[in-house]
Amino acid sequence: MLNLSSIAANGWMMDPERLQDIGRKAFDAASVIYPAVLISGLVQSAWLAGDSGCLAYMKLENEQVTKSFKVRGATYKVASLPVDNLHVVTCSSGNHALAVLHACQATQKSPLRHPHIFLPTTVSASKRRKLEDAGASITFFGDDTIDTELEARRVASRLGYPYISPYNDKEVAGGQGTIALELLSQLPAHELDAVFVPVGGGGLISGIASVLAAHRPKVKVVGCQPENSCIMAKSMKAGMVVNEPSRNTLSEGTAGGVEEDTITFKPCHELVDDWVTASEVEIASAMISATKELHGAVEGAAAMAMACFIKERHKYRGKHVVVICCGGNVGADALDQAAQLAQSSPCRALHE
Repeated sequence: MLNLSSIAANGWMMDPERLQDIGRKAFDAASVIYPAVLISGLVQSAWLAGDSGCLAYMKLENEQVTKSFKVRGATYKVASLPVDNLHVVTCSSGNHALAVLHACQATQKSPLRHPHIFLPTTVSASKRRKLEDAGASITFFGDDTIDTELEARRVASRLGYPYISPYNDKEVAGGQGTIALELLSQLPAHELDAVFVPVGGGGLISGIASVLAAHRPKVKVVGCQPENSCIMAKSMKAGMVVNEPSRNTLSEGTAGGVEEDTITFKPCHELVDDWVTASEVEIASAMISATKELHGAVEGAAAMAMACFIKERHKYRGKHVVVICCGGNVGADALDQAAQLAQSSPCRALHE
């Protein structure tokens, strides 16, 4: 169980007027999701800091239940549903689906919920195998997650089943915000200056930014996306959700479009201070180095956030920075692809 009193003890003072809906959901989630969800570790990394003169930390969601932060929002959302909901529908690129499966089991009351999972045809083989091994009911639809989401919502509406969005939901985003509450309990107020967050649909960064805005708005929140699929970053620049296809990326957990009516647009627009993108070579290099550094698998979305920080770390001399290592669900094929791409690059600074 997360001890919320430790946040005040660490010198973090909350401004209730700055606590938006998603931030309030995060505080409520903190009373619901543990022990089904772990309080993930926070480790300092000399490799990540390099010669920048900053102190860099990794928030190890790759060691989380289901090896992804997604279990936080899924657990809170499933727990909030009426107990007579026999079925739920969800859409995912893999991690959210695994999270919903876990949540339906961990928060099981009576009767048992049965998740119906929609996946894009581009889902990684390793995540597909995990879901199939767990006996999940799977439907494949579309090459882009935005198309998969629209189909999943249509089917859920037709059947009358609750739909659990991977990001476009206040309970889901609030559940992800418990990461920020843990950071506030793990670090004193003078030891957090910036947080680098991987972004797909924006649920994770909306939850984190909403909590930090109420406790210390001067903490810089940086959104990280792959160059091949940076829809949210482009949407922020355009002032509206843009609709364009994504290219293949090692950061498959953040790939794809964003629903036009997403609740995450506003917090991303109002609370995120900066946006950074990483190339596939940069992601691959960080992916190989981080896997060695942590002695365990780091998926592309996590490595992407690290690569974005490495590009910017010279700006943070004397500062304390946390990078969210969002997940560790990665197959040998993706690691091999990353290794080949990193080795073929003339610039190998990221993995030296």
